[in-house]
Amino acid sequence: MCHVDQLLNDDRNLETAKYEVNVTPDTGIQQFWDDFKQLDEDIEYFVSARLFDGVPAIWTRNVEYVRWRHEIAQRLDVDPIAIQLVGSARLGYSINPAKNFKIFNEDSDLDIAVVSPELFEAAWLQLRNIVDRHDELKERKTYLRKLVFDECIALDIVLPHLSFGASWAVARDEIIELLGEEFNDRQINYRLYRNHGALREYQLSSVSKARDRAIEEGVDN
Repeated sequence: MCHVDQLLNDDRNLETAKYEVNVTPDTGIQQFWDDFKQLDEDIEYFVSARLFDGVPAIWTRNVEYVRWRHEIAQRLDVDPIAIQLVGSARLGYSINPAKNFKIFNEDSDLDIAVVSPELFEAAWLQLRNIVDRHDELKERKTYLRKLVFDECIALDIVLPHLSFGASWAVARDEIIELLGEEFNDRQINYRLYRNHGALREYQLSSVSKARDRAIEEGVDN
């Protein structure tokens, strides 16, 4: 295992419901629109430039992002290119209107997208066999089916029931350790995507909804 100090580097390499958005200093709706406008109000370009390229907005200067992704990939046994930090940790704010475009803060989680056709198929087959045997999964059956339809599995509620769940749970603690003390006690959420196209489509849909809500709220004026 690579020691934490190997990641230290001073060079910074580089179903939403209709909720009313309360525009306050704690919401990032104006920041989203400013970023979106700077990128020509182009949803495809926004996803490419802000969600898949460069370094996340909240990133510590002491940890090199590409190396961090490499270390996660080793622990999860996937290709490093399959790892992306998404959500509010990526942008500095949520683009989910249901979360009021919340600014990333000390209570925010870290959302890690993992792309693996093999693991997606394995997880889906396992879920099909166990979903009706566990009440906590049976209650979320409709939700899980929708995610699978989107070629995405939210592992926060199903990870303990999967064959690779124990090792990925251990990796969550190591992921936080690699980031240093300022990220202590953060919750790590994995989302498993069938392929890169599914990940991109999910992000495009999210940005589209954020754009529509921003226009509804009049922040484009």
